[in-house]
Amino acid sequence: MLRELKKVVEESGKDAQEFQQTANFVIANQFASAYKHGQRKHYLLLESYQDYFDNLFDALGMKLYINENERLAGVLPIQKEAFVRLKTDETLFLLVLRQIYEEKIENFEVDNGFVATNTHTILDRFVQLVKREIPNETRFKDILALFSRHGIVIRGKSYEEDSKNQMINITPVVRLIVTEAYLRQLESFNGTDPDEDDIVESDAETETTQETTQD
Repeated sequence: MLRELKKVVEESGKDAQEFQQTANFVIANQFASAYKHGQRKHYLLLESYQDYFDNLFDALGMKLYINENERLAGVLPIQKEAFVRLKTDETLFLLVLRQIYEEKIENFEVDNGFVATNTHTILDRFVQLVKREIPNETRFKDILALFSRHGIVIRGKSYEEDSKNQMINITPVVRLIVTEAYLRQLESFNGTDPDEDDIVESDAETETTQETTQD
């Protein structure tokens, strides 16, 4: 891959460090959005040099994903064995986010592929759909931080009238993580923990799986 890096650097006139930084960013964060502060340069480089990054990530067992309409780029594991282990509450919140996302899309409440909501709405929907008590504040913040690191949500400011209610943008990444089939399972969820072998599969051309584990 060093030969390919040298070639793309010569052809682009860019510094090799730019390509290395973008590759490292995507490996660490999985997705980059042109609409998210600090990520635009990574998205543009991925979009402009797709062949190089496609070969690079393929060698690492990952598939480059680019959606030029939603200005979103990232990587997904090629093998189904490559998954991120999620705890039960993390998986359930992921499903809740996907449902909120789809409802907003159906109502045309979308901006560049992002839909706006807030933490109160997410927690209310969690109780409504999965019939579980909400986690404590610290645990909920940890879950949001996890989703933020993987580009699923973008956390905004708190409302002036309610400092505990934070603005949240759900990104198109949620569609890649949660399939329609798994989303339908949420409708019949009765408040008990999912089985250990429940799997969240990707809707993308190449699948990624996320296995839930018990709390």
